[in-house]
Amino acid sequence: MNCRNIIFLDKAARRWDDGLPIGNGRIGAMVMGKVNEETIFINEETLWYGPKRNRRNPETKSNINKIRQLLQKGRVSEAAFLAKMSMTSTPKYNNPYQPAGDLRLCYMGNQTKYTKYRRELDIDHGIATVQYTMDGVTYIREHFVSERYHVLAIRLTSDGEKGLTLSANMSRKPFEENTGKIDDNTVGNWGINGVGGVSYFTGVRMTAKGGKVSTMGDFVYCEQAKEVYIYLSTKTDFAGNARYKEECMDNLDKAVRSGFSKMKKEHMEEYGELFNRTSLSLNHTSNDMSCESFPSELPTDQLLDSLKKGDQTYLDYLTLLLFNFAKYLMISSSYNCVLPANLQGIWNGSYEPPWQCEFTININEEMNYWFVEKCNLPECHMPLFDLLDRLVESGKVTAKEVYGCRGFCAHHNTNLWASTDIEGIFDASPFWVMGGAWLSLHLYEHYLFTQDEKFLKERALPVMREAIRFFEDYLYEDEDGYLLTGPSVSPENTYRSSAGEKGALSMSPTMDNMILRQLFTWYLEGSGIVGIDDEKDRKIIQNMLTKLPPTRISKDGHIMEWYQDYEECEPGHRHISHMYGLHPGNEIVEQKPELFEAARKTIEYRLSHGGGHTGWSKAWIACFFARLKDGDMVFNNLIEFLQNSVQGNLLDVHPPFQIDGNFGIVEAILEALIQSHGGYIDILPALPSKWKKGELRGVRLRGGMTADVVWEDSKLKECMVIPDKDQQVEFHYHDKVQTLKLKSGIASYIRM
Repeated sequence: MNCRNIIFLDKAARRWDDGLPIGNGRIGAMVMGKVNEETIFINEETLWYGPKRNRRNPETKSNINKIRQLLQKGRVSEAAFLAKMSMTSTPKYNNPYQPAGDLRLCYMGNQTKYTKYRRELDIDHGIATVQYTMDGVTYIREHFVSERYHVLAIRLTSDGEKGLTLSANMSRKPFEENTGKIDDNTVGNWGINGVGGVSYFTGVRMTAKGGKVSTMGDFVYCEQAKEVYIYLSTKTDFAGNARYKEECMDNLDKAVRSGFSKMKKEHMEEYGELFNRTSLSLNHTSNDMSCESFPSELPTDQLLDSLKKGDQTYLDYLTLLLFNFAKYLMISSSYNCVLPANLQGIWNGSYEPPWQCEFTININEEMNYWFVEKCNLPECHMPLFDLLDRLVESGKVTAKEVYGCRGFCAHHNTNLWASTDIEGIFDASPFWVMGGAWLSLHLYEHYLFTQDEKFLKERALPVMREAIRFFEDYLYEDEDGYLLTGPSVSPENTYRSSAGEKGALSMSPTMDNMILRQLFTWYLEGSGIVGIDDEKDRKIIQNMLTKLPPTRISKDGHIMEWYQDYEECEPGHRHISHMYGLHPGNEIVEQKPELFEAARKTIEYRLSHGGGHTGWSKAWIACFFARLKDGDMVFNNLIEFLQNSVQGNLLDVHPPFQIDGNFGIVEAILEALIQSHGGYIDILPALPSKWKKGELRGVRLRGGMTADVVWEDSKLKECMVIPDKDQQVEFHYHDKVQTLKLKSGIASYIRM
């Protein structure tokens, strides 16, 4: 029975992104499950093409004021024409994230018809398995990536008398440089990924029971073995690691000494400690996927197909799979590693991937991490903070050389090298300096959930202050006395000006102001908490805060997206940037009814024109409705996400595959059940009417608390909260309010 957290498919993958993803943060693998000649796509997180580059346009500094003046005069086309030449980088784009290569397993004799095929990803334990029967013989392959040993481990078994005869080879077509034998049971693939790029090495080792292992050319192979074990380790010399090859070989040695079974046991224990911190059940479908709801076993893609046809029998099951799959993907792509999850997590099957498989920081990268603190995975947030630390250093150079400003800034994309320069040539995305400011808010969110004042003082506030320092020099005061950003864009939308010109470039779009308001406010709040009492500094920031343009409502009752009340050229656009203040920000709340209602109208208008047509955008819309306390609209968007925005293996599609939707939809589920952004705890604020009964356990809340929420007959049964420190907390449930004094480490129960 398909009763656990399992993605089950009854056929091999045809395309790369139909595979089953496994990973340990540093190494990713996509298991395709082919029978005769398997291909497992391998990734190493730091294997990007080419070197770090200076792409800054030397003409920007002398032209930026001209561009601002043109925009202020409404001469949009002239401003865009000048910006494209004087501001876009030279060259325009960052180089891509690339695969470490393809691990090919070739079987001798596996060419007849096979039956009982099963390809599954066990989300509970982080293991992918392929099983099938051919000529009466059952073949099983198990795969996982060990965090402790830094290897991909594969066990292949057969119950046939002839055993297993197969070879393994690692290739990087068309970027292959060197391949060959390393020792008697190890082959490798190594080279430099572009002139001046990182050097890489991948080693593949095979051991066997009941058969001999040899090498030939750049293949390692065995003949008639009862069991075969394959271990793969891959590394680069990023950050000056001169021992990358030796470390790979050491990893392989340790893996062989420990053995597959011991490694598997340790992997399940380590992974499970992270994965099991939170759990969710809905109606009669529990977190362990009780079998009573499932009269027969069906592959996951068939369950999705039935939902597309209107059958909601398995909807709760699929919802929980989505919830648990997101935790799995986060642990697998952003735990104890160098880099955070990128547009595709850590998985990439192309040497020219969509959008270079970068870290897109005008929404997608941030969306990846909205849910991590709530799911009690703060360790998974750390790689993002490590990248941000490097962005500060490179962003100081960009700020100085491009804009003549102090502090640091980052634009809408970054990469392995923490590039902060402008990227791209299309008007609607490159000219946006808010990436560093937005990312720095994640540091403060981490503090809010953990209450770690040492982290706040030593890590969060210094980064936030450097982001603010940039805007001290960058903001432009208009004739009305407002401080404006610009030239800027509202990612990645376009408008029609009062003169009839189509444009993207503008001064002070609403999202910019919302991000800055939150940055300035949180910095002032945080510096007060840790006792940073620089009165002059506080006055500077407070003055900037009061001079930011307010969030405005248009003549038709919507939140204005730009400083002027422009007409949208694409009213169903996937980006809904001016809703930042509703989510993930906390500016638009029900205590401000005019803005709250205008936000609802804005979202409904977007949806009526086809908005939410990409996976991540649909997830964001579900988050908006959670904040608007409309549970049934959260539910409806969740259904549409499952119907239109995931593949048979549950990976989100933009299209193509982007992992942000997988993460964003879980944020919406959590926000529907409990919220903590408004200065109080709101219990079941947007509970869908179809979720009659359920439990959310282990969820983290701002203020440093862990909570369990239980409901029956669509009503709160109990909320149990354990705080990390003594505090007084206000709890809301519908129109009821209860204030409790909580004691550190002691459970308190809220029943209203």
